[in-house]
Amino acid sequence: MLKQFKLLGIVFLALLLGGVWLTYAVFTKKFAEYDEVTLQSSTLGLQLPTRGDVKIRGVIIGEVLDFEPVADGAEVTLGIYPGEIDQVPADVTGQIVPKTLFGEKYVSLVIPDAPASDSLQPGDVIDQTKTATEVEAVLNDLYPLLRTVQPAELNMTLNALATALEGRGDQLGDNLETVDRYLKRFNPQLPALVEDLRLTAQVSDIYADVLPEVGQILRDQITTLGTLENREDALNALFNDVSDFSGSAESFLRTNGDNLIRLGEISKPQVTMLAKYAPEFSCLSKGIVNAGKLQAEAFRNFTLHIVLETLPNQPRAYGVNDLPRYGEDRGPNCLNLPNPPWNQDNPVRAQPNMDDGVDEPTGKGTSRVAPGPWFRSSEGWTGTATESSFLKELLAPGLGVSAEDVSDLGPLLLGPMARGAEVSMR
Repeated sequence: MLKQFKLLGIVFLALLLGGVWLTYAVFTKKFAEYDEVTLQSSTLGLQLPTRGDVKIRGVIIGEVLDFEPVADGAEVTLGIYPGEIDQVPADVTGQIVPKTLFGEKYVSLVIPDAPASDSLQPGDVIDQTKTATEVEAVLNDLYPLLRTVQPAELNMTLNALATALEGRGDQLGDNLETVDRYLKRFNPQLPALVEDLRLTAQVSDIYADVLPEVGQILRDQITTLGTLENREDALNALFNDVSDFSGSAESFLRTNGDNLIRLGEISKPQVTMLAKYAPEFSCLSKGIVNAGKLQAEAFRNFTLHIVLETLPNQPRAYGVNDLPRYGEDRGPNCLNLPNPPWNQDNPVRAQPNMDDGVDEPTGKGTSRVAPGPWFRSSEGWTGTATESSFLKELLAPGLGVSAEDVSDLGPLLLGPMARGAEVSMR
């Protein structure tokens, strides 16, 4: 009989322990089945409670099964109820948020505005939302602050603030309304302010580029100022001389001011004429320089080297009609200056007829031209070797000398007159 009671007691204890374990297993959901997914979280995931809730839009769809730390945060294993995982989009993100400010944390799955058509599958990895990271950073920064601030001091500060604001609600309201009006007027100017800041950045970049040059200029100025300091006496003397000169100039202008004005009025026609013919000055001056080179060649070794020719006809005397006058008003004309094409082989054949009062021809041939090939006879230039020898034979008896002693100038003077004439020898 006793043995039966012992057996019943053992069975009773076994049933009691089995009931307790079964209750624990049911409470801890050891018999529940889940579709496991992984949430990539920051270190905040390490603060999740075991069997924490997993919600989507406020509805519990699973539990937190496990978590483990990794290099960049934590990997949280989520268990999604099999009947719920098909309702979760594949591109869902997760965030860890507290139920209250300092309450228990849970996992909230966030569906994007344009969710994917595919559903979440077991073994997928869920990324943490950016907003959750920012909230975590705020809470992590706030928690040490709240631990540092002592409640008594915080209470004292809040009481002092309440006392200071007591009875000043109207003033505070007016101030807030004033600030609101300022902000309403200021907000439309924000784009212009942003543009000004952008342009300020550009100007700053320009200043940054030129500042080294400005620094070099300032360093050079130090050298210049040092030089001026060393020559202070000379500068003072210069300023005194300039002051004396200014006084003399002031006295001169006071005395001769009217005369200078009169001079300007009188010289106006001449200055006007010079301005009109100013384009000629350049070619005229260059022509004079070029002519100087030819004259230097003609007067080389302090001796004049020329080819002298006599005119075939004597010019007539100038008459009343040749009275000079200044009627030329055709404006500036360089003609062929500064490099005229004429030379010994290409002499001037016709001079320009200016309105200078001298009528053409003057008797110097058919035109006012320099002697040259135009006046050559068929025999060529005067003074050839044959002609010179013949003329010396003609001049020798009259001069009472031999032909060899007759000067070379004789044939040059006699040749043009003797050409075409008959000579009788006696």
